[in-house]
Amino acid sequence: MQLPEFRQALEDKLSVQSVARVLASAYDFQVAQNNNRTPRARYGTVKMTKEADAMWETVVSNILAGMSANSDRDILQRLADDEFIAMVEEGLEKINFTTEF
Repeated sequence: MQLPEFRQALEDKLSVQSVARVLASAYDFQVAQNNNRTPRARYGTVKMTKEADAMWETVVSNILAGMSANSDRDILQRLADDEFIAMVEEGLEKINFTTEF
């Protein structure tokens, strides 16, 4: 399954609040990073929004990578499973973006 197709299917199943929370957290991280840049090098809000969306895309990509051994049909069946979606939403609640490795 391709990432854009998986992202759309996943976002359709997740609650809007879960996705919005991760995006808001990613945006807040970008704002903090931006504040550390020199004034001349700071990103505008559009660039920070794109960077936050790229962070969400990475999260989705990691979820897909964990399911890559499954067929497309199996992946879609997992996305239809309420317990799986609840587990993903629980994991999304724990996401905290930091610069620490």
